[in-house]
Amino acid sequence: MYAFSNWVLAREYIQPFGLLVLRLAATALILGLILARQGRLRLKARDWPTAVALGFVGFVVSLGTQFLGTKWAGAANGALITSTSPAFIVLFAALLLRERITRVKAASVVLATAGVFVVIGPEALWTGGGGGRALWGKLLLLVAGMTWGLYTVMGKRFSERHGALATTFWACVTGAALNLPFALLEPAPRPLAEWPLTAWLGVAYISVVSTAVAFFLWNYGFRLIDAGTGALFFFAQPVVGALLGWWLLGEPLGVGFVVGGLLIATGVVMATRDAQPAGAVRRS
Repeated sequence: MYAFSNWVLAREYIQPFGLLVLRLAATALILGLILARQGRLRLKARDWPTAVALGFVGFVVSLGTQFLGTKWAGAANGALITSTSPAFIVLFAALLLRERITRVKAASVVLATAGVFVVIGPEALWTGGGGGRALWGKLLLLVAGMTWGLYTVMGKRFSERHGALATTFWACVTGAALNLPFALLEPAPRPLAEWPLTAWLGVAYISVVSTAVAFFLWNYGFRLIDAGTGALFFFAQPVVGALLGWWLLGEPLGVGFVVGGLLIATGVVMATRDAQPAGAVRRS
């Protein structure tokens, strides 16, 4: 998704929030048809505040900052910096789900954060440099990683009551509605007649595969296992994203990227290696 997002957004076929609304609406349509067929396309009034909160945290703040950050900082940085999410998943799981947090898990947050600062570059800490929009893009990606951790933990609680399919659907519905005003404020996208086939394929992939399919699998997986354990699988993302950014987009992978990536990887592994099974957490 990071490679396709950067390619589509950098060429300004469509703007970030417009793409976000499109992918969420496509996902809501696909999952809504499935839920309607199952007779489960209803949500009680008491659950609407949680559904709106899911859409706002996950699909307005997290994905909005992710899209903007990827556009300004590149696909490799997008994949790497948002990989701090597992450490934040552990933190929010302890706060909201009362999963046990150890010194090892706390240290993982520190390591992952240090890795992000290495990727951003030491000059940004002292001079505020880092290449203008590129620096802001990296900081936005950090916000995206943090808020995706919060969304994941919130979604786990909601999914245990309503199921992963309904959780993903309602979060996408509210997220699309909340993002629409931002999309309308953006410059108009390029005329569709000017879109090459690769642009259509990129938008289709982002909307269907990395939204409808990926978000459902993500929420469903966290129904089955402890949040700390599930967080480990997030680390596949920066590896794939960085390699595709280098291979397809020609983005360089410098020393800071590698060192920061190792720090983040160490923090993620530390945070998840001693996680309990979901059943044990519930019994405790």
